Amino acid sequence: MDEIGPGTLKCVIGHSPNRSVRALLEEALRSHVRAEDIRPLGHEALIAYSDASTADLRDWIASRLGPGESVFVAEFERWSTFGSAADRRWLLRRGH
Repeated sequence: MDEIGPGTLKCVIGHSPNRSVRALLEEALRSHVRAEDIRPLGHEALIAYSDASTADLRDWIASRLGPGESVFVAEFERWSTFGSAADRRWLLRRGH
């Protein structure tokens, strides 16, 4: 089992009117966050476990976005899930 360091869960949602930005989101995060601490959540969203601030994550991604594209990063302590799309075991090891 991998060791979980300090951090909190962040939800990262990207938007572009012209292209999918999910790969861009993941690439930007993987430059600073361990790959095993990032999970996909839908088409343009990811969950990341990191001790970096939401502003840090935003800035890592924003520098790679083009005109009209955006990113939203939220930190959370409580969550709820239904279905298999969210990796519940992964979340429980990194959250509450």
